[in-house]
Amino acid sequence: QSRVTDKNDIFRPLYAEALSLDPARYREVRGLILGRSIPEIQEQILGGTLTYEELTRFFLYRIYTYELPHATTLNTVLAINPNALEEARKKDEVLRLVPDAERHPVFGMPVLLKDNIDTESMPTTAGAVALQENRTEDAFIVNQLQMNGAVILGKVNLSEWAYYFCDGCPVGYSALGGQTLNPYGRRQFETGGSSSGSGTAVAAGYAMGAVGTETSGSILSPSGQNSVVGLKPTVSLLSRTGIVPISSTLDT
Repeated sequence: QSRVTDKNDIFRPLYAEALSLDPARYREVRGLILGRSIPEIQEQILGGTLTYEELTRFFLYRIYTYELPHATTLNTVLAINPNALEEARKKDEVLRLVPDAERHPVFGMPVLLKDNIDTESMPTTAGAVALQENRTEDAFIVNQLQMNGAVILGKVNLSEWAYYFCDGCPVGYSALGGQTLNPYGRRQFETGGSSSGSGTAVAAGYAMGAVGTETSGSILSPSGQNSVVGLKPTVSLLSRTGIVPISSTLDT
């Protein structure tokens, strides 16, 4: 684990609310959520089986249950959005007031972000001690997600500085996050990188999706190592404003 980050500080903001989910209800909805696609989840919410708040609380419950204990942690989550549940409740209110409105598929979906993507609600560190208190505005892609109704759940670990300043470091290691571990075999399989936490978080069922970045293999590698689907956008298709940069011709 990281020598400079206290996990209690990371998880304190929503501790009581995250773990208030009844264990029996958690077991009941687990089969409705894990392994399901976004359209399937949206269908269940529209049908009244789930709510956006319950979906968000489910993922927080899993994160808090597995990421805090030393025996199960993947060192994946670097920050929790303190407004996540409030944002999810607002999505339920919108659904109640305008049930038949057309919505983007990501509406109400909990999403995790690689911690080199700027967010106003949480620091953006790139895993480096030098940026531990770095506060910014939201990146372009964060604005786009929020504009379409996604719930930003938190920030995830990565290869420090997106593996740019370190020669020979293990992939998925950062000073602030420690060593990201693969949910299919902690300390047995590599996580891939540099979007290590984005891959491990989805594989571990911590969110409906996660955003990573790539300069050379940084989305493709963790996707393969964690048996998840990764999409590398064509370079320049999405604005990179608000993302810690490496290469103006390769970053995406």
